[in-house]
Amino acid sequence: MRWFVALLGAALLLMVPVSGAAGHASLTSTDPADGSELAVAPAEVTLTFSEELLNELVEVSILDSAGDLVMATEAEQTPPPGTDVIVPWPADLPPGKYSVAFRVVSEDGHPVTGQVTFSYTDVATPTVEPTVEPTPAAEPESTPQTPQTSEATDTEPSPELIAAEDAGQPNNSLIGPLLIAGAVIVGLGVVISVIMLARSRQ
Repeated sequence: MRWFVALLGAALLLMVPVSGAAGHASLTSTDPADGSELAVAPAEVTLTFSEELLNELVEVSILDSAGDLVMATEAEQTPPPGTDVIVPWPADLPPGKYSVAFRVVSEDGHPVTGQVTFSYTDVATPTVEPTVEPTPAAEPESTPQTPQTSEATDTEPSPELIAAEDAGQPNNSLIGPLLIAGAVIVGLGVVISVIMLARSRQ
């Protein structure tokens, strides 16, 4: 009888690791935690399971506070296949209460479903680094150039200048005839004077 009890106990001990290896994957932790109330929306939601999951058999949906579907989104495993499922959080979802519903399949082919609920009161504002604009190089000040006066003068006077000079000077073409006429008049006067003087002496 004793050997039968010992044999049964040994068989039970041998079945313990076998039972653990045949267990299904279960959700062990989440980030953010289930029921969290956040100040801002998370950048991503991480679901950690107890065992590796089959790749390409991960389905994730986002539900609103009423349980209605907001969107079905894609998730990734790091590294695939792995125990973590990462869900990028959409940046355009307004503040509120949301649930992440999931359906995954463990390596033994057993599906695991569940959901994680959290809320936030604000959306994360992306940090924009100020762009430093290059300072434009100072342009050299242009030195005003003094207009150069032309020293060259025309060799021929303008018609206006000739008219002005002619107005103040006598016409040279009349000087010769005037001198001749004056000489003739003076000569006639001398002749007349001589004749009259001769007559008065007779």
